[in-house]
Amino acid sequence: MKNSYPYYFTWSNQPESGPFSVVRAERDEFILEGGKRVYDFLSTSFQTNYGHSQPAICEAIKQQLDEMPIASPKASFALKERVSVQLQRALQLDGGKLFYTVSGSEAVENALKMARQMTGRRTILARQKSYHGASLGALSVTGDWRNEPHFTVDEYTVRIPEPADDPDLRRTTEIVNATGAESIAAVIVETVSGANGVAIPGQAWFDALQSLCRQHGMLLIIDEVLCGFGRTGTDFAFQSYGVRPDLVCLSKGITGGYIPFGAVWTGPSIVEYYDANLLSCGLTNYAHPLGLAALEAVLKLSSEPAFNDNKRHLEQLLRAACNRLEAIPSVREVRCCGLLAAIDLTLPAPAWDTFFQRGLHLYSKKNSLIVAPPYISTPERLQAALDVLIEIITSPDGPK
Repeated sequence: MKNSYPYYFTWSNQPESGPFSVVRAERDEFILEGGKRVYDFLSTSFQTNYGHSQPAICEAIKQQLDEMPIASPKASFALKERVSVQLQRALQLDGGKLFYTVSGSEAVENALKMARQMTGRRTILARQKSYHGASLGALSVTGDWRNEPHFTVDEYTVRIPEPADDPDLRRTTEIVNATGAESIAAVIVETVSGANGVAIPGQAWFDALQSLCRQHGMLLIIDEVLCGFGRTGTDFAFQSYGVRPDLVCLSKGITGGYIPFGAVWTGPSIVEYYDANLLSCGLTNYAHPLGLAALEAVLKLSSEPAFNDNKRHLEQLLRAACNRLEAIPSVREVRCCGLLAAIDLTLPAPAWDTFFQRGLHLYSKKNSLIVAPPYISTPERLQAALDVLIEIITSPDGPK
């Protein structure tokens, strides 16, 4: 069986794939043919934090189109300087420099390249359940099903246990010793994972991981592509742990999805290395002016008191709903952090279509549901979505 579309559907069996026909999108909703509205309970793919029609971001991009829509990757201009300083300030990390990309995968690719070049080592430690991007290098450190059908460079990837399975890093330390610390360039971890279950490590795990890295000269790469820019409550998830990473990978929320964009923050030791050595990394659309303009609008919006007051209210509503869910017999476990939550059920979760027909776009796979609402939802709209979610889970046709 073939489908008739002249393009592919991502991460899908093509004959079984078919789109939901979106006419337009407004605020936190998709509008389908016939006028049906569907709440974007997943912020599309965890990136539309600011909704689908945020005036501040749209206007910033429009103005930049008139002023300077394209720039050489080697160019210096006021916007590039200004936004880089603003992003450095938001990260709250001393010193360092930014390397710009156009996606999260490319942010990870360049972080891996830099780590290997600086240390002269090849091996990367990565968690067993993880996602770091779709390009071959990023897939090689990805620990989920998306890694499997590709000829990646996995021979230089060594898996470490999930935080819940190794809270004191005893097994991870054994893996480091067995691998040979002198061959390990870096450890890459998502601060809080997304589609792989919203795994939220404890403080002790991160403390031990950072100590292990410092002890053996391994760089610590923090992947904040999904959880950065306020998704887990703080501006960046690593800030809540007091982690001092060597590299930070950014994308998705960096522009709210309005322009493909990303970045890698590199610490002072890496800056010092590239002051003395050739930086063999580059992209045609490096530091693209439209991406920088969107990023500046995001940083400004994120600093506004009214925006943050609303976001905190939404976080409280999601937390309260998670508390309600924990009391439902068919719910095995709930994990919530800011505006990101996973709901594990005792039986297979209702299909994605079940929620979509009731006006909710979210992640449903096997026994788990994942939600990540846009920051600009009104409390009333989020509460209505949460009520429908709970109703479906507790309905006679839902899990028993």
